[in-house]
Amino acid sequence: MGSWNTLHHFDDKKFYSTIVPDLQSEGHLLRNYFNSEFGKYIVYNNDQNEGRITDIIKFSQFLDDEFKIHETLLSIQTRKKSVNEEYNHFIKKLYKDEDDFYKENGQIIEDINLILTLIIFSECASFNPHLILGRILFTGCVSAKPGSVAEDIVSNFTNNESGSIFYSSHSNCNGIINWVTSEDLQLLWLDKENLHSAGKDADKYFSDFYKFIEIAIENDLGVISGTNMNEEVLKLIQPPLSVEIDVKELGLENVINYE
Repeated sequence: MGSWNTLHHFDDKKFYSTIVPDLQSEGHLLRNYFNSEFGKYIVYNNDQNEGRITDIIKFSQFLDDEFKIHETLLSIQTRKKSVNEEYNHFIKKLYKDEDDFYKENGQIIEDINLILTLIIFSECASFNPHLILGRILFTGCVSAKPGSVAEDIVSNFTNNESGSIFYSSHSNCNGIINWVTSEDLQLLWLDKENLHSAGKDADKYFSDFYKFIEIAIENDLGVISGTNMNEEVLKLIQPPLSVEIDVKELGLENVINYE
């Protein structure tokens, strides 16, 4: 069964000014949401809360300024083979170090992925309406000129970089995939001549995607993507953003409200 991926409008400025500092210091927001009624449904086996919250705060302090990449995981995944090192030994060590990292930190990473969806969609992103973001659908409909700024930015909608603690083939966590800031969306728009539909059959999806991004830019927002999030809970949250989208009036077939 495939993953259900979605793209949402996201106030990255509030995220970086309010949420990230809290997660890397006192954890007041983290504690409130972790122990909330919604938190009990979002975070599985919601027990030993204080220990798990403490672990999240400590772990978060090793994430980069973007709150995406863990310095230890990055050093493992980007290590270069030394001159006299056998390739088989290099690969074996890389896989072992990755496995050891995830064995030690896997529960913390899963907790962050789960609780962050609740915090973000309560504080700085709207769950509804959202763009359907099937990986094959998106990459099969939205294209960009190779080597362009547009290509670099668009790739972040469904992928992440080495060292990221969010969704990857290795961690396979449900929750956040990646986000693109309002600043990067502005750069994407400056290079939009290199952004285009992948073909006639892709025109409608591309048009809906284009409008969704245009609305984000008009409201000085970024976008955030997620996979297999707890829609039953997240749809109940009062949207923290004031952006209103009339999906029917705009004729958006791929931008939906989860009822």
